[in-house]
Amino acid sequence: MGIGSELDRQIEVVSEAWAESVYYDNAEQWTHLFWDDGTDFRALFDRLDLTNVIELACGHGRHSEQITGRAGHIVMIDIFEQNLEFCRVRLAGHDNIELMKGDGQSFQPLPDRSASSIFCYDAMVHFSPDMVSAYLRDAARVMEAGGKALFHHSNYPAPIDRHYGNNPCARNHMTVELFANLAKEAGLDVIEQRVMRWGNHPDLDGLSLLTKP
Repeated sequence: MGIGSELDRQIEVVSEAWAESVYYDNAEQWTHLFWDDGTDFRALFDRLDLTNVIELACGHGRHSEQITGRAGHIVMIDIFEQNLEFCRVRLAGHDNIELMKGDGQSFQPLPDRSASSIFCYDAMVHFSPDMVSAYLRDAARVMEAGGKALFHHSNYPAPIDRHYGNNPCARNHMTVELFANLAKEAGLDVIEQRVMRWGNHPDLDGLSLLTKP
């Protein structure tokens, strides 16, 4: 099996559980954990330049909704067309929103050096290491020099051969150290990383702020 076909298989494995999931409705009640003053998420997010921002894996749009009034242009990417349709209704009337169907591994067809920032919340925690690596490489392409990216990812060193759904909170295999190495390989610099509790699990998640030199 080639590298491309293996990555496609991983994308299918990760995405199949979320196509028609009740998660999106249930998650609304926890949106404040990302946006309240004093949280790790808010502290690092406020360091992003929102002139041209990308949200990866936007789901039902609960995060981009928080910044529609202060961002210049927002590209919301999701692999599921039904999520984009939900966002189209939810954010109707906001003329600074662009919706784009993703491929599970890149920011194509967005132009090179077109984004001032990228963020992804509560989604990359489920991505396989190969998927994370692919997104980081393309983030380096699509970000302008000096642009920043904020990624919420797993910090759980799960057995590689175990389905991610069997891990705490469905976290995929990743650590902050591995994430930093993948970012460096992609040509990105790590500004700051934080390790966080998620639910009843201490140090389960990582939050990494990157920049393109």
